[in-house]
Amino acid sequence: MKSESPRLINQTEVNYFLHRVKKNFPNFVAVVITDRNGFPIGSHISKRLWVHENTLALWAISKNKELVIRDPNLVQLKFNIDKEKRYKLFILLEKSKNYKSKLKLLKEIIKGQELF
Repeated sequence: MKSESPRLINQTEVNYFLHRVKKNFPNFVAVVITDRNGFPIGSHISKRLWVHENTLALWAISKNKELVIRDPNLVQLKFNIDKEKRYKLFILLEKSKNYKSKLKLLKEIIKGQELF
């Protein structure tokens, strides 16, 4: 039985996925996709956030629940975005009463994507 080789993805596909995630949350601050080693695959980071993409990618794979940014107005979300748990999605949001209502749609976006 032959094993399938991984499908190559392009930057346009990654950017579109990130756009859909960002559009889902009006209180968006940053989003990053990373592999299991913390290598960033794609990101979109608000200009008002001073944290670099590499730092966000490392937070995505970190077991530590605490952010280095000690800001009570920020919420972090982490998701595996593939069945094999090789890729992580890290989202940073401004705290909002209705961000939890957007999680269902986010999970549908993740489940419906075919990149990873």
